[in-house]
Amino acid sequence: MAANKTVRVTFADCVMMFGNSYKPWEMQYDEYVWMCMRNDTPLQLVKVETSHSKWVSWGGLKWCPEDRFQYQLNREGCQDNEPDNPKPRQYSKMNFSQDERALRKARALLQSAS
Repeated sequence: MAANKTVRVTFADCVMMFGNSYKPWEMQYDEYVWMCMRNDTPLQLVKVETSHSKWVSWGGLKWCPEDRFQYQLNREGCQDNEPDNPKPRQYSKMNFSQDERALRKARALLQSAS
């Protein structure tokens, strides 16, 4: 299995989060790109950043809009009928850095879907 990683992909009109879970982030990203292409949603890749913070493993999350990511962290480890995690990890405290290798992978996958 790939190392723990959370990947933040900035497109011209949105920011999406991906990570290594039951599939590596590249497979999740590729699936997202193909879904957007099927829906005629144009994607213009701006940058890719990575963090060594682990991805949300609870519930099989494939990807998430950045503005909903803290919500996912708040629910990490909780069943539907349970209250939010009382001490969730904080997205604002995750360190991200630009990752040229991940950017090349993301560009190649986007290009193959076009």
